[in-house]
Amino acid sequence: EEQLLLLLESLERKIVSQQLKLVRTQITLGCFQGEAGAMKEPFHVDAGLLSFPHEEEQELTMALVELSGVQLQEDGSAVPRDQPFQAVAALFVALYALDLLSG
Repeated sequence: EEQLLLLLESLERKIVSQQLKLVRTQITLGCFQGEAGAMKEPFHVDAGLLSFPHEEEQELTMALVELSGVQLQEDGSAVPRDQPFQAVAALFVALYALDLLSG
């Protein structure tokens, strides 16, 4: 439920496209590090994709990704928790659908 509320706020703030790009190009790639997509090691994302006009939008994005099992830092470092592949994949699908419907 919390993730749905964050997705709704992202839609209202019109930041879904940037969030989708972050998840598609950076975090899903991190999911495939290691054997059979087992995320175990920290990895880095393009910190530029975490740059938003307002700090609240960055915090919103970081919280959304964290609910999917990847903790993001402002410097672009990402630390996976447990095995977040399925949750990250679900986030990608949700962002993709929202971006498609809102575009």
